[in-house]
Amino acid sequence: MAQYYFLVSSLVELSLDEGFQKHPYPVFKDFVREELSGVDYTDLRKCFLLNDVSNFTAVLKSDSAEESVVFLEPAYYEKETLVEGLIDTETLFPFLADFIWDYRAERRLYPGISAENELLLRMMEYISAGDEPAVSGFPGQYLEFEMHLRNLTTALFSRAAGDSWTEKIIPFDFFSQRIAESQAADFGLGGDLGVLSDLIDLHDGSTPLEIEKAITAARWNWLDEAVGYNLFSREAVFAYAVKIADVERWLTLTPEEGRVKLDELLEQLHQNIKKITREENS
Repeated sequence: MAQYYFLVSSLVELSLDEGFQKHPYPVFKDFVREELSGVDYTDLRKCFLLNDVSNFTAVLKSDSAEESVVFLEPAYYEKETLVEGLIDTETLFPFLADFIWDYRAERRLYPGISAENELLLRMMEYISAGDEPAVSGFPGQYLEFEMHLRNLTTALFSRAAGDSWTEKIIPFDFFSQRIAESQAADFGLGGDLGVLSDLIDLHDGSTPLEIEKAITAARWNWLDEAVGYNLFSREAVFAYAVKIADVERWLTLTPEEGRVKLDELLEQLHQNIKKITREENS
């Protein structure tokens, strides 16, 4: 397992950078691009494939990659690479290339759902297929968690509005299928909800800000559990990447809350480094 002691320890100093305080993820990305191995940096980018799904479907719908198209970042493919991939699809993941060809030919494998949801479903089928899936380990597990989170919040919002959610769920596994089919308060998932259990009762009377904070908390709790005590591992770096991307988003939504999240992240980083230092000196 790759250990990145210098990288993780340097994040404290990196956080003092004026650019990091305003837009943390681009500064973080430039730093880790130099410090991670090529394989690990590629795997880090895979954690953000959900944004690629949104980016590709948005560009295909608009038939252009002009400035009017909102490009979500971070993503596996940068905007220039995305544009090149639309011309030469062989440079893309097969699930993306196949979807682009089908979309342009007006063929749909799942005609009953939106184009973006179809691409999400194709992605989840692709990354989990075979004995050696294309996206495995932490990135694959994280994408699965994010899809569970997305399906659960979709169902909760729909239920709160009195709408049906069955057709809105992307049923790529048992967990998601239960959400689509169950009318129970916890969708029949019980203990399988794990860190998502706190979201079940939140949507009744909760403000949008409270909901967003709870979603972020669930995500960060999952990341902490996934990393465990491997505080300088590549998985720890991936977790910091996701959290810093969250901070970037919060700074855009509400700068005050974004700074709170940034302080929370830096405090956790300080504590982790102190913990490891104590253990090494004991």
